Amino acid sequence: MTDAVPDSFFDHPALYQGTYLEFLGFRLTNWKEGFARLEMHVRSEHRNTVGFLHGGVISSLLDIAGAVAGSHGVSKEVVSVTVNLNCNFIAPHRADTVIAEGELIRMTNTLFFAQSRLIDPDNKRLCATATGTYKRQARMRHAENA
Repeated sequence: MTDAVPDSFFDHPALYQGTYLEFLGFRLTNWKEGFARLEMHVRSEHRNTVGFLHGGVISSLLDIAGAVAGSHGVSKEVVSVTVNLNCNFIAPHRADTVIAEGELIRMTNTLFFAQSRLIDPDNKRLCATATGTYKRQARMRHAENA
């Protein structure tokens, strides 16, 4: 059973078109207060030279899952900027689909802390974990960032 995913930043493609998020091509499949689940079809350009999911893509998905887990209900107004991310690579990811889940651990007035995990669903294997520290700031449009 899948929970309905509420309206989010990801429902507004103009906010992320032409960015790395669009290149990755993941979907937000579950989102509730303190939790986010991303799923992505693994394309050849996501893989390293030996055919496994690239560590940079793994780190990105873990980072995004953590940031989204702490952004429920505010993702259209604020962006969660990564202050620190620590990744642990446990096993190679081989499947054609990848799952990343993030969980909010603690929220302060200025920062939030999340942990995330990346799963190879075909091989039922935990491939990587991460802990992250994030800061919320007002979302700016692309033109304002230039």
